[in-house]
Amino acid sequence: MTVFKTFLKVLNKCKVTIIMYTIILIGFGGFNMQTSDNSTNFVASKPDIFIVNRDEENAITNNLVEYIKNNSNLIDIQNNEEAINDAVFYRDANYVIYIPKNYGKDFLEGKNPNIEIKSTGDYQSSFAEMLLQRYIKVANLYQANISTEEELILKINDTLSKETQIEITSKLDTDMLSKATFYYNFASYSILAGCVYIICLILSSFKDEKIRKRTIISSMSEKEYNRKLLLANSLLAVVIWLLYVVLSFILVGNIMYSVHGLVYIINSFIFTICAVTIAFLIGNIVNNKNAINGIVNVVALRFKLFMWCFCTNGMDTRYCIKNSSCFTNLLLYK
Repeated sequence: MTVFKTFLKVLNKCKVTIIMYTIILIGFGGFNMQTSDNSTNFVASKPDIFIVNRDEENAITNNLVEYIKNNSNLIDIQNNEEAINDAVFYRDANYVIYIPKNYGKDFLEGKNPNIEIKSTGDYQSSFAEMLLQRYIKVANLYQANISTEEELILKINDTLSKETQIEITSKLDTDMLSKATFYYNFASYSILAGCVYIICLILSSFKDEKIRKRTIISSMSEKEYNRKLLLANSLLAVVIWLLYVVLSFILVGNIMYSVHGLVYIINSFIFTICAVTIAFLIGNIVNNKNAINGIVNVVALRFKLFMWCFCTNGMDTRYCIKNSSCFTNLLLYK
């Protein structure tokens, strides 16, 4: 109880700084959420594809290239392996297609020629592979029954030109769900930054020479002392978490009363537990109060970059370092 009372005294002493910092985080998050574009209209995305065509003088091959061109972005890079490997590594090309020599002739003769590919392994490359496989499957289906090249191309193009109309029947309010996603995306940064800042500020006060001497000579063990201090910090983190949860009901709206809202709340609570442990670790390492602001920004933003890379680039942080758009997306929280 003595530790907890001391914790509250230190918290009360730093209340002005803590309140100002929390208001800034909440205000910035609320402003960005209100001004963000929450449009969820579907826009087709085309992969970036590079084609190495070694069979240029053939109608069926040219038709394949034309089909890929109409459904993707054909890029122009140097036709050598080093440049191609660099383009794939840095995501300048999602998919590379190697069309072998005499592909069209071998295909018409039923030899089933092999097309080699290189891929980034992301969702864009999966879409590119789907395009290629769709053409090959349709072409193989007609090739077994049609002998002339002209008729074969007409049948392939006629089949591939057909599209299916898709109607979304879900009654879920996607705009509100997108709003909740944006809010809790920013809240994860705010909770981590707030916990690290406040807990480090309080723990640095507990490291004052007089307080440390009193703690050492007391009958309380170091283990019990740290346990009570961690419990007090956890209660503080729960208060911060509750503050953001209550604010989400005000800013986001009725979607928070649904199952989706409950999932967001539970997820943020689990994240808050992780944030407390990170903040408690840093607070026990750092002794200088003046270094806390710098540590908060480094830890919170680095963690945000780590999570963004994991979700979008499969933990390929080298691509994030190379591609400045990652850092732009990090700051915009999109």
